[in-house]
Amino acid sequence: MDSAEHASAPAGIINPLEERLGYQLRRASTVMQADLTKALSGLSLRPHEASALLLIEKNPGITQSEIGRSLGIKRANMAPIAAMLSNRHLVERSRFDGRSQGLRLSPEGEALAHTVHKRMNVHEARFLPELSPSERVALTSAIAKVWADED
Repeated sequence: MDSAEHASAPAGIINPLEERLGYQLRRASTVMQADLTKALSGLSLRPHEASALLLIEKNPGITQSEIGRSLGIKRANMAPIAAMLSNRHLVERSRFDGRSQGLRLSPEGEALAHTVHKRMNVHEARFLPELSPSERVALTSAIAKVWADED
């Protein structure tokens, strides 16, 4: 990570937004998403696809709609994600009710999820090396409170 990418305002420029939580969250998100995209690129997965894979791993039988709601992905955007995971034989579908299908990982999906966890751990460790595990949990919990009531 190039320090110029993370630099604050150029010398002599006062950026009043640097005191704003929303600005800091957006900047952090942009940098972290770019790094995560790079970390997952060798797996031919984008962050949303990897997130869906991990959600299915922990919730076998979850429906496509439930994944979309959990990850904040619109229905129209969720269909191609589920189709890609299915086309790559990473998930298996089973009838949930008359119309819905539950998703679970295939053996290939389980192996890939294991690799995704490893890469995400390395990715996150690069950004917060000075924070202890308990401080990371506290930070994650505090940020989650910001968007918890988005509906």
